[in-house]
Parts: sequence; C-alpha cells; structure tokens
Amino acid sequence: EIEVLAKHGKLKAEFPNDIASNLSPNIELRPYQRAALERWLYYIDEYGGRLKAPHLLFHMATGSGKTVLMAALIIDLYRRGYCNFLFFVNSAQIIEKTKNNFLNSSSAKYLFAPTVRIGDTSVDIRAVDTFDAASGAVINIHFTTIQGLHTRIWTPKENAVTLEDFRDHKVVMISDEAHHLNAETKKTLTRSEAEDKASWEGTVSKIFRQHPENMLLEFTATVDLSHGAVQAKYHDRILYDYSLRQFRE
Repeated sequence: EIEVLAKHGKLKAEFPNDIASNLSPNIELRPYQRAALERWLYYIDEYGGRLKAPHLLFHMATGSGKTVLMAALIIDLYRRGYCNFLFFVNSAQIIEKTKNNFLNSSSAKYLFAPTVRIGDTSVDIRAVDTFDAASGAVINIHFTTIQGLHTRIWTPKENAVTLEDFRDHKVVMISDEAHHLNAETKKTLTRSEAEDKASWEGTVSKIFRQHPENMLLEFTATVDLSHGAVQAKYHDRILYDYSLRQFRE
C-alpha cells in the first residue's frame, strides 16, 4: 500500500529541519535514503494503522547507508520524546565501528552535526551502560551485541541493563543485520540456529514487550523473505525494501 502511495508522489514532504540540520554537513541524503525517511514520516504521522509500539523493517542493500538512516531516525525520535536507544548487532567489531560513527565527533565518518540542536536546546549524545540513571536531556545509546544483551538480561549484575530498564523507560531498539533475529521463526533450524533460538530472538521479543511504547526498528540487507515463516513475520512490517539490484542500478 505504501509502495502505491510512493509511486503517485503522495509521500513527498518537507523534512523537519531538526533532521536536516543535525546530520553531519558531510552527508547529503541520497534519493533512496530520503525515500526511506519519507515512508517513516508517513508511517509515524499519518498512517491510520500505526501501532503505538511499532516493529518495522528497513530491508536495504549493503552499502546503501543504513547507518545514516539510523542517525536521522534517532534525531527524529528524540524530538518525539524518545531519549533512550538500544543499538545491537551480532558482531563486536561492528559495535566499535558504530560507536565511533555515533560518538566520535573528530571522526571523518561522524554522523551528526558538530552541535546537535533540537529547537533551541543543545543535545549531547552519549553511550550508557544502563537507562536507569540516563538523562532525559541527552540522547542515551546503549551499544551491545545480541549475545551480550542476552547474558546481561538473564544474568543480572550491577551497572548493567536489566528487564526493568525496558519496563520503566520507553526505548527504541535498533537492530543492525537483523536477519540474525529469525532463528526462532524458522521451523527447521541448523544446530547453531537452535542454540541462537533461546537467546537472540526470544530475548529481543521479551524486551520489546516490556513497555507499551517501545519500538523495534530492524535493518538488514539479507533477511530471507523466501522462507515462508520469515515472510509471514515481516509481511506487514517492511517499511522499505531497497534491493541490491536497485542499488547497483
């Protein structure tokens, strides 16, 4: 349905200045990134079937700049009242790279403007270990691997995120390379997927359900939509499907 609206130009809209002005001056949004954001703004502001706790998928080709899109969404969601973000992936190496892009203002790949300003207020972006003491005047991001998240949730310890963090605070969960979350959805599992089943998808689903306003935004280039159970899971959650073929063209 959204694809039809896009074809007829019904999703074109002026981007909120808060998004455009708070991304790095080195970033010029590509047409397909703008298209993804137009769909997001339509969903969040106008779509009649929008859920209070949405679970959405951006299925976008490798190299298409999904991390830039994540940064834009973080800015937009902060101005909508979300200050706590959980960023999780399958690889510790990706975590370090992403932290540098999100937090190191001296990096050439830093995603945000030198000063992030929402309205008249300057907003800091910082990494946190727990949301319990997080500030509402700051964009708080907890970076973790899926495996590390599972361990922290089910083996609680001091100064680490717990289920209560997600029960007491509304959180935007951002999953990169989200195809790793589908081990439980598939009926036929490999041995390694069977091991994942109890941790990755189950833990993320439980966290997501803790607060009525939590959001889960998944990003991947390789979700297996040919698998019947996975296709059924995502049929009403794919906000944007931008294939490798489209990206190459």
